[in-house]
Amino acid sequence: MTAGLYTMLNQGTSQPALYSLVVMGVFLSVLPLIALFLLLQRYWRLDLVSGGLKG
Repeated sequence: MTAGLYTMLNQGTSQPALYSLVVMGVFLSVLPLIALFLLLQRYWRLDLVSGGLKG
């Protein structure tokens, strides 16, 4: 996906209308990562706390 976005960004110099498509593509590619982080944040924090406790 990033290679396609990079190609579209390079073509955007001759066609400025492609910039909005690139921005939307970046948003759509990052959105699942943000959702996954928010869903798994509870478990991630618990592992950090349990790893820092002794005994």
